[in-house]
Amino acid sequence: MSRAVFIETLERGVTAHQAGRLDDALNSYRAALELQPNDAEASSLCGLALLHSGKGTEAMPLLQQAVDREPGRNAFRLNLAEGFAQTGKPDRAMAELGLIIATEPTNAAALSRFYALESDALIAQRNWQKLYVNGVAWTKIDPKAPDAWRMLARGAIEQGWHGEAATAFARFLLLTKPTVAEFTAYASVCLQALDAETAIKALDRAEQLDPDFPQMLAQRAMVLMYLGRFAEAETYCRRCLQQKPDFVPAYSTLSRLRRGALDDADVKQLHELARRHDIRLDNQIAATFAIADAHDARGEIDRAFATYEAAHALARERDAIEKRSYDRAEDVARIQGIVALSERLPEVTAPQNTPRPIFIVGMPRSGTTLIEAVLGAHSRVFACGDRPAMRRILRWPIGPQQQEPAALEGLLQDWAKFYFRDLPQNLRGADHITDKHPRNFEGVGLIARMLPNAVIVHVRRNPVETCLSIYRQEFNKHWALTHRLADIADYYVRYAQLIAHWERVLPGRLVTIQYEDFVADFANAAPRLVQACGLDWQAQCLEFQKSPRAIMTFSTVQARSEVASGNGRAQRYEKHLGPLVAALAGAGIDLKTGVMKLRE
Repeated sequence: MSRAVFIETLERGVTAHQAGRLDDALNSYRAALELQPNDAEASSLCGLALLHSGKGTEAMPLLQQAVDREPGRNAFRLNLAEGFAQTGKPDRAMAELGLIIATEPTNAAALSRFYALESDALIAQRNWQKLYVNGVAWTKIDPKAPDAWRMLARGAIEQGWHGEAATAFARFLLLTKPTVAEFTAYASVCLQALDAETAIKALDRAEQLDPDFPQMLAQRAMVLMYLGRFAEAETYCRRCLQQKPDFVPAYSTLSRLRRGALDDADVKQLHELARRHDIRLDNQIAATFAIADAHDARGEIDRAFATYEAAHALARERDAIEKRSYDRAEDVARIQGIVALSERLPEVTAPQNTPRPIFIVGMPRSGTTLIEAVLGAHSRVFACGDRPAMRRILRWPIGPQQQEPAALEGLLQDWAKFYFRDLPQNLRGADHITDKHPRNFEGVGLIARMLPNAVIVHVRRNPVETCLSIYRQEFNKHWALTHRLADIADYYVRYAQLIAHWERVLPGRLVTIQYEDFVADFANAAPRLVQACGLDWQAQCLEFQKSPRAIMTFSTVQARSEVASGNGRAQRYEKHLGPLVAALAGAGIDLKTGVMKLRE
């Protein structure tokens, strides 16, 4: 009789628990435990209800007792793992989950919880490859788990697979009731996947949920800037700053839209933000760059240069905190390794059923955005901006067994497949793509072997103007070499030496454009560029500024303007650039063209 009453009482608790009536569930579970004090199931269920009621300390002894009494029951161990997770002991939780998986490798509940807990640790460790692998596995085990798709999206985007990240994030949104923040985050992922249209739609949904959400307003301002809708973009910047006056990213966009010509009130607010130590260092850096640009726009050159120096000092402070630095010796060794590998590579056949790549290589701020804008206006070209694929290939680990000649051909073919892996899904009928990642000049030899049908356009600009322009920009934090003019000069010399090497060993393979000559004779130079890429001339390439496509770079405002060299700033900063000029000239760089002079 007592056993039947026990079962009935326990089942009554389970029914209440499933209905969310935790107090009723606890009353039933405690009554069941009074009838059968040593019953493992009653202990585990009572502990779980306490846990769900926020009483973790009281729950844990009961959860542990259940496992101690019946260690072979994985359901009880799963509840214990949940208890450890919710009481701040993720390592203990993962150990319990590991025991379950060891005896029951297909236990979906245990695997899902294991992946969820491990994702936090992997993000902290910045182990993006493992995060991505876990995300793939988790989505297969439980395709209806929203967090699985979000993990997959994060792992993909951190590895540069932006299209795959956007697809995974879209699945996450379908499985949840998205917030304004999540729609805004999805828009950011779509932008990185070169899908401005979907980004705008996501921001529309976000704005419907909360028209005053600052991050959404700032994100929309950025998209509108990329699309060339500058007046609308400025309106959204102002709306963002009305809601959140300390939102520095909106000031950064506003500064670019206005080419540094900010109002006195804006500059005053930026000074206050730059001095605040309660905001992220990244935002202090961005605020200081915007102040420097304002001084530059007003012709206050000495104040501008001093402020750029202050911005870079903050950036170096951030680098020290995050244990990041520019290591010249390491960079030299890495590039020497790329050159040595390129000399041993066989040439493979061009991949089939893929668009023809047009690589636009050169130093940052050398005019690569203009060249891509001209080509991107062509109906057969899809502009892909700074694709990260070649950067990942250039850092690909190569084992001893892959160094053999027979293995290198297969490796090249694998790299070629990887390069095309994450292209935008809709190329809009184009059969050519551009890739203007600024550091692809390092891999020209590899590109020539791996993708023999690729066009390689090299853009060169006055070296002093180029180096100063780099110093005046806020690059992302991984460009540690941009924080000292001496390091920028050193890198420019290495670039010029490497280009001279590629031109020597790959005669006729590079289409070299001198930026100043290109803009001075734009009406004739643009058709020559298009034809050099194997394309028929199309008149809209001369009016690329009118193209509706997004230009996703911090040069987007300049790229929508009339074609002009933009040179002359170095002369205004001349008194601050003596060491830079001396370093370039001393290394044999022609100070007008950037060509590496041949030494006697």
